[in-house]
Amino acid sequence: MDPFIKIQTPQKSMIRIILDSLIVFVKLPLFAILILEIVIMNDYIFRQIQRLQFHIVFHKFLRIIILVHNYISGRLLLLVLGYFKYKSLFHNNTSNFKHVNLQSYCFYCLRTSPIDVLVYITYFSPSFTHISIQKDKVKCKIISYGTAIIESFYISKCSFKDFTDGENIKDLMIQIRKTRTGPLIVFWEGGITNGYSFLKIDQTIINEIYNINSFAKEPLQKSHYLNQNPQGIVCLQNDDRMNLIGNSPIQMLITILKNQFCSLEMFFLKFQPYNFIDHLPDIYQGFIEGRIKRGISDYSWIHYQQQFIQQNM
Repeated sequence: MDPFIKIQTPQKSMIRIILDSLIVFVKLPLFAILILEIVIMNDYIFRQIQRLQFHIVFHKFLRIIILVHNYISGRLLLLVLGYFKYKSLFHNNTSNFKHVNLQSYCFYCLRTSPIDVLVYITYFSPSFTHISIQKDKVKCKIISYGTAIIESFYISKCSFKDFTDGENIKDLMIQIRKTRTGPLIVFWEGGITNGYSFLKIDQTIINEIYNINSFAKEPLQKSHYLNQNPQGIVCLQNDDRMNLIGNSPIQMLITILKNQFCSLEMFFLKFQPYNFIDHLPDIYQGFIEGRIKRGISDYSWIHYQQQFIQQNM
């Protein structure tokens, strides 16, 4: 299935349309206020303080304040959007996973809607990135929460950009460990899909994951990562597999605001500390088809990005 084909939904009655319109009218100002509060506090206050040179104890204390703030604001925002039910951070399929050192983790996330970005802010207070693939090398840049939220409302905008002055993921992981601004969120598919079929992972991204796996085993890094691979896939599951693909941000916003009494479940797959470079596509395929109950496209974001460019020319 083409991951960008809009799924057809049944026609609604006039009464339902009027009710949805009233819900959108009530929710919109609350949504706007909470989004502005989260962006202002994180992009213009917390991040500015984190850039200053303080003792590590201060950064740890500030990190606690940020986590508490984003959790409260984020949960209020999710409640406004109709997400009243939410299963534990890591579901039972990771019951043997110890929640340690998430600060230094690199999460490879799947993205089907703005809800993904809002949930990660709520529960992780992470650093979001843009990715550039140059001559088979992955370069990254940290982006603001405002940019991450805005771009999550666009199909044709994605986390794959074209720049040469970025840094590799290993350097970013070291930076966020020092400034307490992690974990690092990488939308490794590149684009936003309809949630019914995920994008194929670019081979260059797979190679980069292997490089970080080796990096974590270096003598100077082992203590930071507890001799484990600090990487994993994170994926959200909506109870109704809500389709948020629209032709404009307005369509996606209206779809989000019309939600009522939805539930979320987070799935996590921790990469094992062995040489998985030849097996990761199969592991990913099993994770998507087994845990998330969906399929994988035959193409990566770069293929579809070329289509978007041709359509807009």
